[in-house]
Amino acid sequence: MTPARQLAFAVLQAVETAGGYAGELLHSPRSRGLSPADRRLATELVMGVLRWRAQLDYVIERAARRPAAKIAPEALTALRLGAYQLRFLSRIPANAAVNESVDLAKAAEPHLAGFVNAVLRHLPRDPVAALLAAEPDLRRRREVEFSHPAWLLERWSRHLGPEAAAAIAEYDNQPPPTAAWLDGAAVPEGVALAPGRLLTSAHRVVSGDVVHTAAFQSGAIWLQDEASQLVAHLLEPGAGDTMLDACAAPGGKAALLLRLAPRGRVVALELHGKRARLLRRRIPDPRLAVIGADATRPLPVSGGFDRILVDAPCTGTGTLARNPEIRWRLAPGDPARLAALQTTILANTARALRPGGRLVYSVCSIEPEEGPAVVDRLLALAPDLRVLPAADVLARLRAHGTLRPEAPDFTVGPFLRILPGAAATDGFFAAILER
Repeated sequence: MTPARQLAFAVLQAVETAGGYAGELLHSPRSRGLSPADRRLATELVMGVLRWRAQLDYVIERAARRPAAKIAPEALTALRLGAYQLRFLSRIPANAAVNESVDLAKAAEPHLAGFVNAVLRHLPRDPVAALLAAEPDLRRRREVEFSHPAWLLERWSRHLGPEAAAAIAEYDNQPPPTAAWLDGAAVPEGVALAPGRLLTSAHRVVSGDVVHTAAFQSGAIWLQDEASQLVAHLLEPGAGDTMLDACAAPGGKAALLLRLAPRGRVVALELHGKRARLLRRRIPDPRLAVIGADATRPLPVSGGFDRILVDAPCTGTGTLARNPEIRWRLAPGDPARLAALQTTILANTARALRPGGRLVYSVCSIEPEEGPAVVDRLLALAPDLRVLPAADVLARLRAHGTLRPEAPDFTVGPFLRILPGAAATDGFFAAILER
């Protein structure tokens, strides 16, 4: 078995059985020692399987003559890996795809090898459109065609329109661009960058492994989606502002705020101790204070912040191209559940904002419950806050040369809303408030 396929199998098993996140696992210690080519193949296999899971399961079920839920987890992971290679990666010989998947199953559970071998050798090779032509269940047909849960596609069609829903799903099923910004560093050797699409300070990674460069390890280069970078710029901090980043890990926005305010200070709150320690190591700047704290409870810091950023926990439906496993974990009740959490965090952190100060609330979600509805609830709890028109802030960023002249105007009413793929970025919602 090749190291790439062994890593892909282990990562997919961890994603399915332990709730892991593929992006983190692919860069975990288990990937050490792999060649760049093996890391690329492992990433292609893992992300491809997660993006196209519904379609892969559909053809697997036809060959296995049983539901995917009735197949042993180790066998199902091996089958998905084999099916993805057979249907999506023409450069890989079919025998290699089948034989290595059988070996992976055999290494996990020896008695599964024959079953995996039989299913993959009878796997349908017809285009998915031909396979779905006779599918009587319209919801199932749509779910397989776009490889997203049917309820999520229906929700987007209802709120955004069928064409927008289809465009988002199609974007989610492609590898998204990798964006970065440099903190005064030269471009690392072996890495090629191109200009960003939204921000003049942003770059797109054209080639190279940024994560394994010394510049990345030292915090001189940050991988951060351009829409996420834009959220930090919405705060427009003054040079010496005191800022609060209420949900700070992994730290990209905190690092960017320190760069935007050269004499400023940032207090970063993070609930999870491990992530807080990683953040502290990643940003050694003495102007940053990292505090392990729960933003839903009274803050362990005094108030009077000039700027507060609340990039709140959310469904993440704006990041399904980058984090494809999320789509299979979400449930219909999650947007409302997380909106309640977001409201609590906002109401708690807003108390620390000084008069005249600015608070930016953002989520990498495109669900309405997590956007304007949360802002409405916050304003009912804190009537001394007012919403600033995002269009005015974007106009200033454009005039100052921060936002590219050709960047679209992503506003809906007074809010910022970027749908996935609209500017080759993740989807985001942001509201700008002032006390």
